[in-house]
Amino acid sequence: MTIKKLSSSSAGFKVQLAVLVVLACIARTPDAAFTQIGPGTPYLLNRWLSSVEPSTAETDREINNWLDVGYKYSYWRAGLRVEFHDPRNPEVYNDKITQRYVMFKKDWLRIRAGNFYERLGRGLVFHAFEIQSQTLNRTDQNIAIDRNIDGANIKLSFDNVDVTGIWGRPLKMFSSDRGHALGGGEVRFRPFSALLLGGTFLRFSDDFLAGVAGLERKIDLELSSLQVGLSLGSIDLHTEISQKKSADESAIPSGNAVYATANYSGDSFGLSAEFKRYEDFNTDFNNPPALVKTHSFTLLNRHTHSLNPNDEIGYQFESYFSPNLSTTITLHASGADNLENNERQRFREYFFESRQEWGEQAISRVLIDYSKDRLLGDLNRWTFASEVDYLLNDRNSLLFDAQLQNIDNENNLNGKYWNMLGLLAFSRSPFMTLSAQFEHTTNPPSENSKKTNWFSGTLNLKVGQHHDVILTAGSRPAGLVCSGGICFQVPEFEGVELRWNARL
Repeated sequence: MTIKKLSSSSAGFKVQLAVLVVLACIARTPDAAFTQIGPGTPYLLNRWLSSVEPSTAETDREINNWLDVGYKYSYWRAGLRVEFHDPRNPEVYNDKITQRYVMFKKDWLRIRAGNFYERLGRGLVFHAFEIQSQTLNRTDQNIAIDRNIDGANIKLSFDNVDVTGIWGRPLKMFSSDRGHALGGGEVRFRPFSALLLGGTFLRFSDDFLAGVAGLERKIDLELSSLQVGLSLGSIDLHTEISQKKSADESAIPSGNAVYATANYSGDSFGLSAEFKRYEDFNTDFNNPPALVKTHSFTLLNRHTHSLNPNDEIGYQFESYFSPNLSTTITLHASGADNLENNERQRFREYFFESRQEWGEQAISRVLIDYSKDRLLGDLNRWTFASEVDYLLNDRNSLLFDAQLQNIDNENNLNGKYWNMLGLLAFSRSPFMTLSAQFEHTTNPPSENSKKTNWFSGTLNLKVGQHHDVILTAGSRPAGLVCSGGICFQVPEFEGVELRWNARL
């Protein structure tokens, strides 16, 4: 089943083979057999990704496997994660246990020791998270962003007071090494149901000029914030004001951050407004709200704005209007500048989207988007996208998707160019989706990309209740993959990719 040939003497191969045998047994066993083992309940999730490109180079063949195993008994839970990667990357993970934890949870108390994820406030001060995948155009894109903490996490929940405490060592960026220990927490108090008052605090140390012999220093930093939230029926208001204090201003400056949001949600009309202002507020483990739309249309997500928490001020407005039960219109406006209001740093995006239900047979979406991002050199970006989901019957449906994008980039020697994408997908609920996707660009080939046309086919199968198998063959261009405001660049690919997610 594996695409890459491995040596039978490889320890990684033996472990992966054992995992595959176990998962195959799960596929053949009735679901009822997994409700309980002994006095407790087991948990297993395995994500397996194998890809091969048409090259004899060893680096063009890859296998990645993430195995999560857990067990629950009474108020106790325990688990671990084992990762296998071939070829191995010694700077990140090298076929070993990468996470383990034990947790006690009862009534108002939860204590977890080991690896954990947590967010304080809206993420301005602290946000440890993981993103495993993002689905675009009904095709999963495997991404691996892991910012876990190794330490202890405690939560106390009472009628009107919630307390969170954290202590541990965070992962260094793009590494499996751990940094200095951090500690802090959050208190949320509701004097009455409509009002929320809260505060967060975090203390940590940063290695200034790490790796520079004779100049590296450890500098202590403190982050804190105050929160106020108000809920009045259909209206929600929330504000968080944060500050960063540095023990050495000449090396690492102190900073501040403000995030505010207001939302109104009604039956036929809704409106959200957000504001951000960040100055010298970037750390390896905070994640301030980006105020950048994550689209379901692929071309829009490939050209999106990257947040700069050290020097940015911006806004985001979005509203929906439903004149009837079948029609929804969405309007969006967002923008960002640096604090000096420099034209070279300016980002703007505006779009109009209409969603229409045509009886019980079809649902259509039409979107027109205009954006510019001077930081990337994009003076003007126009995107037109349309989608029709046609229901053949209760189980079968067809999806038609067409996207067209025109970009005027001042750094592109060829001037304006077009990107085009077409997608056709057939779905048979609940277990199968078959899709074909074609992309074309008028931007001439370069050192970064030798192609102007890409074609791929994807088969997505749900096997029973325990398995999802995704097979993709063909090619796709380089571009951004975004999820929850977090984006990173993926390289161009041509070959075969097999993904297998199994859970117990």
